[in-house]
Amino acid sequence: MREYQKKYIANLQEVIRLNSAPPEVPQDVAAFVKERGSRKARLREIAKENTAMLRQHLFPLLDDIVSAGNEDIAHLEDFAAHLVQGADRLDLVLSYHLHNALLAYARQVGNRDMLIRELYATAMDLFYMQDLLQYTGHSPYRLKMGMLFGEAASYIKQYDEIQNTDTRGYIHRSMANLALVYSNLNEEDGRRKMAAIRRSLQILEDPVYHEKTPDLPWELFIYKSHQERTTGLGLLRAGMDDPQILQEVMVSAEYVIDRQKELSKKHGSAPALRWRYAYEAAQYHCGVRPLSYLLEWMEDAYMDRDEDDYSNEGFYQNMFLPALYAHYVNSNPEYAAKKKEVMGLMYRRMTAYARRMPGNHQMSESTLKCLLACLQTFVEYPDGILEKDFIIELVICRDPDAYVSSRMAAEIAMMMVDQALEIRPQALEGALGCHTPETLRARREELRKFVFEGCILHNVGLLALGNLVRRIGRSWLEEEIEIFQYHVHIGQSMLAQGSSTQPYIPAALGHHSFYDGSAEGYPQGYGRQDDPNRSLTDFIFAAIYFMRITDNWVFYAQDSRSLDEALELIRNESGKRLSPEAVQVMWGLKPALGEYLKNGLLAAYQEAFQLLQG
Repeated sequence: MREYQKKYIANLQEVIRLNSAPPEVPQDVAAFVKERGSRKARLREIAKENTAMLRQHLFPLLDDIVSAGNEDIAHLEDFAAHLVQGADRLDLVLSYHLHNALLAYARQVGNRDMLIRELYATAMDLFYMQDLLQYTGHSPYRLKMGMLFGEAASYIKQYDEIQNTDTRGYIHRSMANLALVYSNLNEEDGRRKMAAIRRSLQILEDPVYHEKTPDLPWELFIYKSHQERTTGLGLLRAGMDDPQILQEVMVSAEYVIDRQKELSKKHGSAPALRWRYAYEAAQYHCGVRPLSYLLEWMEDAYMDRDEDDYSNEGFYQNMFLPALYAHYVNSNPEYAAKKKEVMGLMYRRMTAYARRMPGNHQMSESTLKCLLACLQTFVEYPDGILEKDFIIELVICRDPDAYVSSRMAAEIAMMMVDQALEIRPQALEGALGCHTPETLRARREELRKFVFEGCILHNVGLLALGNLVRRIGRSWLEEEIEIFQYHVHIGQSMLAQGSSTQPYIPAALGHHSFYDGSAEGYPQGYGRQDDPNRSLTDFIFAAIYFMRITDNWVFYAQDSRSLDEALELIRNESGKRLSPEAVQVMWGLKPALGEYLKNGLLAAYQEAFQLLQG
């Protein structure tokens, strides 16, 4: 790699360290908050340095890639490989830009081996970008990903002309990965996904290809394809009942569990629970077993867990299995009442499991991933654990920096409610169905609680993108801004699951929208007029915006405003981005806001870490 590329990689590794949640809950929160300022300053320095290096050395080369020399190309290929090393995708979107440029170069010079390799690598980057949006229902990268995988797979027609074993491997991988393009759980995508796996397996299992390229890991290719086909269980859970697909899922589930048993016998361990579940679920969906049997099997598997096991298998058993169980309960209303006690037990024990976990797991990516999966299938009972409490007490605090920003906004929003009730109650007209100053004041605590919870929950969707956001150590690229904007849809999806969180959907969906509906805000589908509590939501938006411009951790390369600068900017946004009523109320709080900003940061971090410790 060139020297600037080595420096860029080193800087990214430092960004990950600086921008990650602490491995353990800090004992001295005040020292942690003090050190936070130096972390933020260093992150700003790195972002400026990395951006300058890319603008000076890399982007001009990518813009004229066809003129690059062999040495430049070799360094770019090495650089791209380091950007996505192992499970640590240091810079996914820049990797995509590099591979896209190398792909253009391969086309221009007619290097077929390089072309196939870059088709595959570029498509894989798009897949990981698309995977970040799995909770949104949007697929902005799917078409190009499919075209790239499809083009690479089409070289199967020239297989005999291609002598390079690795290149042949990329052809087979691309053919198999066409199934990844069809991620939506609908009939059209389902049929295409299963057809892609079917075609790939026909070739992977053909002995002619084994003879032509004996050095390829054929058994592994076939095993991975069967594992991918078991994901067709998602289609079956969504209601698809095509006999051929049912049979294929069952065949693959049996294939995988048999292979798991072989490996388990060899290593003296039990088959992984996820594949045991896949086999049992396939039997249910194929009509071999009734739902009652599957649920009982899942209950037994759950009760057999080790409550102190924080390995990947332990996480699956203690946290992910309840999410799958909840899906079946949610999808079959007749079981909702029957399984109330079981769901309550699972959620209580999951809560205890999360509370008890060692400090180095409290804020881990695995923990957050499992908790977010639970939100997608959360079963809420009025006298049980409410989804909003589950999110506030167990989920949002996993990212202390994000929690702090939301918690401080919540305090400001409650101050705004108090201020409005005292001097301008008309600013809250219609909130919680109240239309007179007397009824509004009588429900002060409910109004305060609403804006508090709205602020805390508004950014829950961003938690699903944290792994991307925490790795950006430069100016953001267009694709990153696009992906980031989908966090409002992720939040909407998560809050739609429970009745306790549904009132806060407008806060999650619309907190980047503009009061006047202008195109500068997003998403364009947000409708303020449809929110019955829009006056409260307006207060939430104003408080969130105030924190965004005075202490922005996500876009740390941007300057933070002083109190006077922030309030002046907010005044200028009156009637545009923000509600005039909310702006007027906030301006009346200037002295109180100044006082709160002095001490609020420490208090919010203390609260975040207290939530983690239970």
